[in-house]
Amino acid sequence: MSQWLSESLVVLSVIAPLLFAMLWPITGLRSWIGRLVPLLPLPALLLVALGDQCAVDLSWLLFGARWGLDSTGRVFLGVSAALWMIAGFYGRSYSANDPQRERLDLFWLLSMAGNLGLIVSQDMASFLLLFTLMSVAAYSLIVHDGQPESRRAGRIYITLAIFGEVVLFWAVIIAVHLTGQMNFTDVTRRFAEGQIADGPLFSLYLGSLLVGFGIKLGLMPLHFALPLAYRAAPIPAAAVLSGAIVKAGLLGWMRFVPVGELAMPSWGAVWIVVGATSTLAAALIGATQRNPKTMLGYSSVSQMGLLAIAFGAAMTVPSAWPMISVALLLFAVHHAISKAGLFLGLGFGGAQSQLASTWRRAWVVAGLAIGAASLAGLPLTTGYAAKNGIKAATSVMPDTWAAGLAWVLPISGITTTLLVARFVWVAWPSRGDNPKQHGVAISPVMVVTWAMLIGAIVTIAIAMPWCEWITTKWTTLKLEKLGLIAWPVLIALIICAVFRWAFRWARPLATWLNRSPLPEGDIVVPLVGVFALCRRVWDDAVIGRIEEVRRSPLNFFSGHQVPKFQGLLRKLEKRFNEDVIAGMMVGLLVVLILSVLTFST
Repeated sequence: MSQWLSESLVVLSVIAPLLFAMLWPITGLRSWIGRLVPLLPLPALLLVALGDQCAVDLSWLLFGARWGLDSTGRVFLGVSAALWMIAGFYGRSYSANDPQRERLDLFWLLSMAGNLGLIVSQDMASFLLLFTLMSVAAYSLIVHDGQPESRRAGRIYITLAIFGEVVLFWAVIIAVHLTGQMNFTDVTRRFAEGQIADGPLFSLYLGSLLVGFGIKLGLMPLHFALPLAYRAAPIPAAAVLSGAIVKAGLLGWMRFVPVGELAMPSWGAVWIVVGATSTLAAALIGATQRNPKTMLGYSSVSQMGLLAIAFGAAMTVPSAWPMISVALLLFAVHHAISKAGLFLGLGFGGAQSQLASTWRRAWVVAGLAIGAASLAGLPLTTGYAAKNGIKAATSVMPDTWAAGLAWVLPISGITTTLLVARFVWVAWPSRGDNPKQHGVAISPVMVVTWAMLIGAIVTIAIAMPWCEWITTKWTTLKLEKLGLIAWPVLIALIICAVFRWAFRWARPLATWLNRSPLPEGDIVVPLVGVFALCRRVWDDAVIGRIEEVRRSPLNFFSGHQVPKFQGLLRKLEKRFNEDVIAGMMVGLLVVLILSVLTFST
C-alpha cells in the first residue's frame, strides 16, 4: 500500500466516527447512522491489514499533532477495531427494542473515535485529548439504562476518570518541562540522553502515570469503578469496555514511560507490588460475587495486575524489554478476545425461553467454557501462552524478586481458576443472577458475531506455534512438566469441590455466603462511611460553630455576611455529600498540587 493511502487511513480511522457523530443531531439521519456504526472501524482494520508504518504531522492541531502507525499500535489497533466492529453488529440486534438506541449510537461513536484515535496518536497532547474523549463518552454507555445502580456506577466511574485525566495532565506538563518535547519518540530520547530522569519531578511523573493509567486498568486500590461499570453497562458496551478501552492504560504506559531505555528499579518494584496485590486480591473478591458481569470486572482487575507485574519487570531490567513487550502484547490480545467473548456470551444466558432445547443450551455453555478456559490459562489455549510470557518476563528479575514471583504466579493461577469456575457456575443458562434481557431476542447476527470471537480464541491458540514473534517455549506443552502446570488448577478444583460439599451439607454457611458476599466495589462502602463521619465532624466543628457565632450577642460581623458564608459552606457540603468520591478526589488533587509546587520550587 502506498504511503499516501496509509496516511489517509490513519486520519480516516479517527475522523470517520467523529464526522458521523457530528451528523447525529440531524434527526432524519440517525437511523441511517445507526446502520453504519458497526462498519466505521473498517478503515482502521484496512490500515492494520494493508497499511505501512507511517506518521502524519498535523501542525495545525493542538501543539502540532502527530498520528501514525507503528508495530505496537498495529496490534492494539487491530484488536480494538475488530472488537468495536463485532460488538457493534452484536449491539444492533441486542438493542433493537431499546427506545434509547439512537443516543447509545452517539456515545458509541465518540468512545470508538477516542479509543482508535489514542492508539494512532504519536504525541502526548493528542493521546490525552482522545483518551479523555473516550473516557467521558464511555460514561454514557455505563448509565445508559438510567437505573439508580447504573447512575451510581457512572458517578463513581466518571469521578475517577476525570481525576485520572487531571493526574495525566500533570504528567504531560512535567514531561514537557523536563524534555521540551511532545512526541513520544523525542520524549523518550531526551529522558535516555540526559540526567533529567534522576530528580524528584521524574519520580512525580512516573507516579502520575501509575495512578492515571492504573485507574483505567483498574489496579488496586483505585479499581472499584471497574466492576460497577461492567455490571451497569449494556453487554455490547461491557465487551468493548473490557476488551478495548481498558487496554488504553497499558498502551499509555508503553508510550509515556521510557521503558527499555532507563533502569527504574524502585518504581519497578512499586509496579510489581501493585500488580501482585491486584492479581491476588481481585480474583478472591470476584469469586464471592453473584453477578457474572461483576465477576468479569474483578477478573479484569486481576488480569491487569499481571500486566503491571511484567511492566515492572521491564522497568527493573530494561534489557529484557524486547521480550517483555511481546509478552505484554500477546497477553493484551488474549485478554481482549477472551473477555469480550465471555461478555457477549452472557447475552444468551438469560434468555431462558429461547434456549429451551438442550443442544442450544450446550452450545452456549461450550462457548463460555472455551472463553473461561482461555482466561484461566489452561494448556493449549491462548491464555496458556500469554501467562508463560508473563512468567518469562518475571524470570529476568533479580533472584529475590524472581523467588517471590515464582510463588505469586501459581497462586494467581489458583485464584483465577476459582473465579472462572464460579463464573461458569453462576452464568450457566439455567441458574444464577444473569443480566436482565429487557426484551432481547436472540438473532442470527448475535450468534454469528459471538461465534466469531470464540472461533478467534481457538484459531489463535492453534496458530500461535507458527507465529514468528511468539517464542515457541510459551506455546509448547511438555509432558514432564504437566504436573507443575496442572497443580494450581487441581488445587482450585479441590477447593471448589469442598465448597460445593459445604453448600450442600452446611446450609447456614451456604445461606451466609449467598447473602453476604463482599459488596460490589468493595472499598467504596467503607469510603462512604469515612466520608459520612467526616461530614458529621464538619457539621459539629464548623457549621455548628458558625451558628453559635451568628446567634451570639457579641457578634460584630455584619448581619448579612455570616449567613452568606454559611450558605456557601452548606452548598459545598451538599455537593460533596451527593458525590462521596468527588470529595475524596478533591482532597487528593489538593495534595497533588501542593506536591508539584513543592518539587518545582
